[in-house]
Amino acid sequence: MEAWIAQHFLNPAYVLAGAALIASPIIIHLINRMRFKRVRFAAMEFLLVSQRRNRRRILMEQLLLLLLRVLAVLCLVGLIARLVLDPNELKLFQGARSHHVVLLDDSGSMRDLARDGTAFQEGLEVIRRLVGEGTRRPGTQKFTLVLLSAPDKPLFTQREIDEDFLIELDTRLRGLSCSHQALSLPPGMEGARNVLLEDRAAVRHLHLVSDFREGDWQDQQALARMVRELDQAGVTLNCVRTQGRRNPNLGVIALNGDVQVASVGVPVRLTVSVQNFGEQVASNVALSILQDGQKLPLAVTFDRVEAGVEVKQDFDLTFTSAGRHRVDVMLPPDPLIADNTRYLALDVSATNRVLIVEGNPAGDEGEYLADALAADPGITGYSPLIESVDYLRRRSLDEFQSIFMLNVAELPADALAPLEEFVRQGGGLAWFLGNQVRPGYYLSELYRDGQGLFPVKPGVVSLKKQSSAVAEAGPDMQFVEHPVLQVFAGQDNPFTGLIRVFEFFPVSEDWERDDQKRGDGVKTIASLTTREPLLLESRFGAGRVMTFMTSCGPVWNNWARYPSYVAMMLDLEKYIAKRDRVLEQRLSGQPIELQLNPAEFTDEIEIIGPDLTGNRITRQKAAPVKPASTSGATPVPASGTGTETTSAASVLLASTFRDTDAPGIYRVRLTDQSQNPVERWITYNVPVEESALALAPADLIRKQLGSDIDITIQEPGEFSWIAGRDAGQEVRQWLLGFLILLLLLEQFMSYRLSYHTQQQT
Repeated sequence: MEAWIAQHFLNPAYVLAGAALIASPIIIHLINRMRFKRVRFAAMEFLLVSQRRNRRRILMEQLLLLLLRVLAVLCLVGLIARLVLDPNELKLFQGARSHHVVLLDDSGSMRDLARDGTAFQEGLEVIRRLVGEGTRRPGTQKFTLVLLSAPDKPLFTQREIDEDFLIELDTRLRGLSCSHQALSLPPGMEGARNVLLEDRAAVRHLHLVSDFREGDWQDQQALARMVRELDQAGVTLNCVRTQGRRNPNLGVIALNGDVQVASVGVPVRLTVSVQNFGEQVASNVALSILQDGQKLPLAVTFDRVEAGVEVKQDFDLTFTSAGRHRVDVMLPPDPLIADNTRYLALDVSATNRVLIVEGNPAGDEGEYLADALAADPGITGYSPLIESVDYLRRRSLDEFQSIFMLNVAELPADALAPLEEFVRQGGGLAWFLGNQVRPGYYLSELYRDGQGLFPVKPGVVSLKKQSSAVAEAGPDMQFVEHPVLQVFAGQDNPFTGLIRVFEFFPVSEDWERDDQKRGDGVKTIASLTTREPLLLESRFGAGRVMTFMTSCGPVWNNWARYPSYVAMMLDLEKYIAKRDRVLEQRLSGQPIELQLNPAEFTDEIEIIGPDLTGNRITRQKAAPVKPASTSGATPVPASGTGTETTSAASVLLASTFRDTDAPGIYRVRLTDQSQNPVERWITYNVPVEESALALAPADLIRKQLGSDIDITIQEPGEFSWIAGRDAGQEVRQWLLGFLILLLLLEQFMSYRLSYHTQQQT
């Protein structure tokens, strides 16, 4: 009976109390019949005979009057308890037991402003009202809440809905915040599906509460398969929108630059990128620049940003001290504040060391290169050192950012090995050839069938060929667009026509010139007009290798005699420089996983993360694990010099920190066995895809989920579907009209059956 009442009334608590009122007209009727004392006398005999003749008619009229009064009471109860004739209209709460599973989208776009707050807050209000309606049907409703950011860890699981649970839910929701992450719908749907399919004894409903962004609803075959499975299992799907409009939005989508060569007192060129994700043109967009938390008297301004367009602008910052620094770039507030700030951490050195290995002791090519890189070290930040090949055998190479090999004939084995290790670990290498080069050695020891440091197969003879474009008119070289060759960019660039290559070292005749056909990863970025390769790029381990098939100084070409030489060498050094000082950048939510060698570090870990009120400090201990058990992890090296050496350790110390949702700079502090602090900085920024706020239309949602799947889509701010107001609206009007008719008939019948004295005329 209770389940039936819950199916047919929006206010079932009033039904039983109202039904008791039906007895009132019956009691009144019986009292009226018994309120006069019966006295028999002779004159009444005639009247009694007449009464017997009309008794049946009078009884029927009295019963009809009683029925009218009972129906009037029932209509009043139906109006107060809000009768619904079709219980299917109340399918959210139908059945003796109903299980409501809410999948709440808490991705970064849900921070977008909506009606009375953010889209996420709108979603929380939907949950409160849904559970609040369930409390009006005690003992019949269960509730599960799954967050898209943690689909395998529901916030509530199959909880009975009552007043106590409503209070607990409200408390939890007040402390719940939206993430900054880019989240996918299929994993969340998988978590909700697992909960629903476990409960087969109830009527099951899945409520997907989201802002339904267009980018999230492209190519969703996996999601469609799960929805179809739920539909076949009898689960109803209810899509609830929390955002009804597409707000304008500007976002800082990138902040980067030549941070690998940042040095004290030398301006660092940074590039900021801003994209207009809205539908209208944005004008006079000004960005604020903060350096180490202090706002600079420097502003980056875009006069006009077209809708859907990304714009970039460079700016320079100078750091007065060595060490780690932070840079923040901020947009003015808009409906989505989370993407208005981009963070960057960089490691500034006192100077950048460059090793120049001069193969010809009598040559002066190294002087040309050193002057180009550091004619004034205070301006460029480079400190070059010119040495012979023997230096590679005697000294460590770790202090250098890159190494230039100029006209080197050959390398002893004990010099080649440290050079290979240097490049393999991320160091930069540039080859410049000359008349000292021995092609046989380069072929056997440096090229090694494409596995060595030298990327191309040299010719078998050392004959130097002249370029066919030695004539004064026309360019002597052909370039592709590349960071090293920026000085030669543009069709009307004056530097291009000035360069002449008189001699170069040829590649082998059987070496394929076409990069795509060869497929070895070596790229030709400059060639002669005869299509002979002149400048090539390759990788060796983590390092970059640039190979010039001509000389570095003005021996085989005239580069060093023009200003373009200085610009190109500076760009070359920036491009190949070791990136060990480039601090790691990640997206919000990605965990920090540490693997430490216990012979080097203690188990004490301190993580300082960003917080609205300042820095948030978390302390934890690393636990011993075997290396095999953490093979799937992505470790964070303890220092900024490279990956930890753990091959000798039979046990590692491992720790994982997952509270990385807030964007900003995270500092990981470790302590080595000598009690010296070791610190690493990691930058977290919001994902760019959450800045796209275009809404998915209803037909796109239905198309992705399947046009034959029965789903409902609720508009934002509309809560009538929870209480079924629309379902009872039409019945309420009919009940009101029927009640008025009943009251009129009741008054007519009451007058007819009452005793009235006729007026004397």
